[in-house]
Amino acid sequence: MGSVGIIGGADGPTAVFVSGSPAAAVILLLAAAALAGTGIWLFLRKREH
Repeated sequence: MGSVGIIGGADGPTAVFVSGSPAAAVILLLAAAALAGTGIWLFLRKREH
């Protein structure tokens, strides 16, 4: 299994560090993107109502 670390700040670029096999990293990144997308969708949906 791999792990993904994301380091970012308001005043600089975001860095993504990946350890483990490339396939596991891709799966983790896709899962993180899906969760972030769902969170953004729920936030925007709540603002509309």
